[in-house]
Amino acid sequence: MDEYIPCCEPISDSIILEEIESLVLRYSLSLDKSGGFAPTCTVVICTRNRPEQLERCLATVSCLEYPRFDVLVVDNAPSDEAARDIAARSGAHYIIEPTVGLSRARNRGARACKSEIVAYLDDDALPDRGWLTGLAREFEDPEVMAVTGRTFALKLGPEAERLCALFGSGETGGPQWRKVDRQTPSWFELANFGGIGDGNMAFRRCAFDLWPGFEERLGRGVTLDGGEEHHAFFSLIDRGHSVVYTPHAVMYHPCPQTMRDLRARHLRDLVASTGYITLLFVEEPRYRGRLIKYVVEALQGTRRTWRHPVGASSLRIVPRWRMVLAYLYGSLLYLRSRLVRTPSVSLIRRESAVLHELELHSLEKPAQPKTSAN
Repeated sequence: MDEYIPCCEPISDSIILEEIESLVLRYSLSLDKSGGFAPTCTVVICTRNRPEQLERCLATVSCLEYPRFDVLVVDNAPSDEAARDIAARSGAHYIIEPTVGLSRARNRGARACKSEIVAYLDDDALPDRGWLTGLAREFEDPEVMAVTGRTFALKLGPEAERLCALFGSGETGGPQWRKVDRQTPSWFELANFGGIGDGNMAFRRCAFDLWPGFEERLGRGVTLDGGEEHHAFFSLIDRGHSVVYTPHAVMYHPCPQTMRDLRARHLRDLVASTGYITLLFVEEPRYRGRLIKYVVEALQGTRRTWRHPVGASSLRIVPRWRMVLAYLYGSLLYLRSRLVRTPSVSLIRRESAVLHELELHSLEKPAQPKTSAN
């Protein structure tokens, strides 16, 4: 796990552009192009040894319809200077975060910015032209500290189309605008379990002066491979701030291209989510009651009407015993993260190898998906 693991194999630019054009026709944003509230923004793109994806992302960012913004590439423990060269050619600013970890890279990028708003993109994500406008205009409300947007899947090929239709994979958010604060019913569940969004997001720059930032034990490149965005939303709301979800800030992200890819990602998500739940249980004792209630209801199959797509989690695509092992492994990884604050590359590789074994065994006897609890 010393490199960020892409969701799919490299794909041609022409296929990506065709898919985006199709999605834009189906989901027009109806954004106000006349101007109005437009704070200064920096688009922060965190990358690690993925030059092709970075170059494609930067090319798309250059087409954003926004009056004032900078672009900052944060190169996370790079093995070469490819990202530096690509950033220079595109006119983007460039810095290095020498310690592996997406959360570290995001924090490093935010604290290097001088703009009012910091918007984040993964290096394999492609924003719609109105993406930054959709995020930035929500900050006109002074109570809002973070904004998330809608993510559509890049379904590249007939197999990916079938999987996304069957499992709802690759899409987050929904058509309904939402503002969440401590007065919102179920705010704890919304923030921590996908009711607000994840990687499509922006923050006020001043938040990083008032708040520790992304939890650096969470996220790609470290022991607990996920949950850092949810923890960020939770911790901001817990401090009295508001987070807004808007369907008008759209980006596109690759989804699993085969059933094998989908099963592997599902197991990784199970490990990460269990590790994150364990972190909340141990480190947030005020919310243990709500956490236990949520987990029990999930095991009973309770549907979450605020999760989009609603039925995505009702399908089981790996054997139940492999799911149990993934749950146990996630809790063990949390305990290890408590002992090793900054894991070495060799330790991360060993953990990745264990998870890879889980994935391989789940693929030995592929079966038709079965319905299971939420």
